[in-house]
Amino acid sequence: MHILTKIFIVLVTMLAIFMVPLVVVSAKNQEYWKTRSIDLDASHRLVTSQLQDERQAHQSEQARLNQELQTYSQRLSELQSNIAACEKMRLEIESQLLTANLAIAEHGATSRTMLKSLQTNSDLNRVLVEDLQKLRGRAISAEREKLELDDALRERDSQLQVALAARRKLEEELKEVRDEQTNAMQRISEYVARFGALEDSGMTLDEGLAPDRNLESTILDISRSEDQTLVEIDAGSRDGVKEGWILTIGQDGTFIGKLRIISVDINRSTGILTLENPDRGLARVGHRAYALMGQD
Repeated sequence: MHILTKIFIVLVTMLAIFMVPLVVVSAKNQEYWKTRSIDLDASHRLVTSQLQDERQAHQSEQARLNQELQTYSQRLSELQSNIAACEKMRLEIESQLLTANLAIAEHGATSRTMLKSLQTNSDLNRVLVEDLQKLRGRAISAEREKLELDDALRERDSQLQVALAARRKLEEELKEVRDEQTNAMQRISEYVARFGALEDSGMTLDEGLAPDRNLESTILDISRSEDQTLVEIDAGSRDGVKEGWILTIGQDGTFIGKLRIISVDINRSTGILTLENPDRGLARVGHRAYALMGQD
């Protein structure tokens, strides 16, 4: 037992010896871990406070993000509406573009047609201008001819007036000649009744022809010989004078004699003068020769 006690004592002593460092170490460890625990608790509280702050910040950030998300959602809805409106507008614009393209095509066709029409009109206008110029030239020529015709008409009218006046004068002279012829025939009848038949001149009035028209002319030349007197007048075949015509020569109502045509030219005739009497006056250049239709 004594040995066991000793062993126990030795063990207790050794245990005590070994326990002192352990106690010291334990005390030191306890102090360390206590400090460490305090530090960890402080760190925990700090971390908890930071975590709480971060949680609040996270919640605030989440609320802000939710607000932004809502705002973005609204904007997305608006954008989607705008996109739908833009799509609708795009479709309308495409439809309008298609209509515009069709209109442009029609306009192009119309423009080509109008261009052809304008070309045709241009050609037509050119032709019309050429025709107008020709017509204008013809109108100017016609106007010039009209003026010339008007001048000629006025001249012819003046000549007509002169001719009418001359005709009236000739009619008056013809009436006077007929009166003179009647008077001369009466005087011849009186002469024959008082003095007998007229001298034979080598020809008889029956040998002549009665004129088929009335005509007045002028003596141009007289050629006298012992046998006969030749008289040339200013009327010929163009005036209707024929060989054998019997004309009366007179001047200022005085009977001069009878003229029997023996030669006819275009514008002159020659005849033999008979019944000339110096008492009444001899025939001279300038005296008148009258053809009375149906009378010799």
